[in-house]
Amino acid sequence: MTRGKIKLEYIANDAERKASFKKRKKGLLNKAHELCTLCGVQACAIIYSSYEPEPTVWPSELDAQHVISRFRALPEMEQTQRMFNQESYTDQRIRKSQEQAQKLQRENKIKDIEILMHQCMAGLLNLQNIPPNYTTEMGRLADQRKQDILARMEELQRIGVVNPQMEGNQVMNFPLVNPGSEVGFGWGNVPYGFDNTDHPGPSFSIPPGNTNAGSSSNPPENDAPGPSFRN
Repeated sequence: MTRGKIKLEYIANDAERKASFKKRKKGLLNKAHELCTLCGVQACAIIYSSYEPEPTVWPSELDAQHVISRFRALPEMEQTQRMFNQESYTDQRIRKSQEQAQKLQRENKIKDIEILMHQCMAGLLNLQNIPPNYTTEMGRLADQRKQDILARMEELQRIGVVNPQMEGNQVMNFPLVNPGSEVGFGWGNVPYGFDNTDHPGPSFSIPPGNTNAGSSSNPPENDAPGPSFRN
């Protein structure tokens, strides 16, 4: 039976706390010994506690003094290069979490733009009703998708799948996206390789009478809820 995850908090019971200290101190010294033996590095450990009158020094006081003296002889930059304490460790975790959050925000923004492009191409939205910052992003994304398509076409030409003499509509029949993605145009399909099956898309308010673009006079029976723009 596997042992449950230990909750990292102060042990209130004195007897349990003392027993845990002895057990973990022994484990820490064993790990230090393994580190020095297996990896060929110099290390020492000094442990203070209220249960013992003198600190525990490993491997010996003389060896510990040698390791500490060697460490203090290093330039300050090298001393602190890989040094960690609770504050620096927490700061590093916060920075990583912030970077991950920013990455997810960028990915979500791209998905929102792709869905807006799909809805515009399907005649569900009018470009005049979309804020300028979104239309700018749509233009950038369209340029990027165009470059992706051209790069894919070049790759297919290299392996002999696409004939350079083919017309454009013939080339577009080849899979330019991952297998399984829908390629089409219209309300029921994702246009030109955009796959939004996992992302319902943003919704925003459209003034009455301006929900359609192009010449289509028969909008879909079930209009998609309109996205609320987020800057």
